[in-house]
Amino acid sequence: MNEGISDYKTGIDILERETAVLRKIAALQDSVRTAVMNRDWADFELLLNALQEYGDQFESLESERVRFFSVPGETSPGNDENVGFYALTTRLPEAERTALTAAYRTLKMETLRMRLINNSLTEYLNEARTAVAAFLEAVFPDRKGRLYSRRGIQRPADMRSMVLNHSF
Repeated sequence: MNEGISDYKTGIDILERETAVLRKIAALQDSVRTAVMNRDWADFELLLNALQEYGDQFESLESERVRFFSVPGETSPGNDENVGFYALTTRLPEAERTALTAAYRTLKMETLRMRLINNSLTEYLNEARTAVAAFLEAVFPDRKGRLYSRRGIQRPADMRSMVLNHSF
């Protein structure tokens, strides 16, 4: 809010646009999670590309928000960083401060919601990877998770395809 925090509506607009993008990202992340759990790989790449586009939009809006809410030359006491968001809003009249902080809280809540969706997918993928590694360890105990090249040099164990039953 470089112009003396007078244009609070622009700040609200930035926060609301960021919130809208976060909601789109959260919806797409939920679609990715559903696709992974259902092993539906047909549109998986399209979902990831859309996530990348929304991520780029969010990054741009985040830069705009940081620029808008930073007050050059002002720092909090004992700290070299810019004054915090809530400290800046104290300079606004009550109605404007309430509207701006409500938009900011909504943005923070959407961020937390998106993190929870992302963390649940990460946990699922980690558990699936651990289960596959344990299965391969049980099926091929002699490998102990290691693979070797033709020359006898150990190489990383990648998840490659294998045929378990070829009697069909």
